[in-house]
Amino acid sequence: MAITAKGLAGEVRWVYLPAVTFGPWSFVPSDGKTGTLTAQIVSVDEFRMQQRPLVVVVPAGRAEWRWSVTDLQISGTTLTASVVRL
Repeated sequence: MAITAKGLAGEVRWVYLPAVTFGPWSFVPSDGKTGTLTAQIVSVDEFRMQQRPLVVVVPAGRAEWRWSVTDLQISGTTLTASVVRL
């Protein structure tokens, strides 16, 4: 059984610049290193979103969780990203 992680905010970054800022999100792991992140979009920078590599960054207490983006899709105001733990 996979444990879903949830949070209130985060970003998809290109280098250190925000490409997508998002609100409520959830992460469902598919194995020990990969999974799917789904989030409600707050803002998008179209140019930065087209660049690579992209990294998802979400706050985790005093630290941050980071995942490398392998695939990213936007449908309306929902972001879905396939990610790999860094």
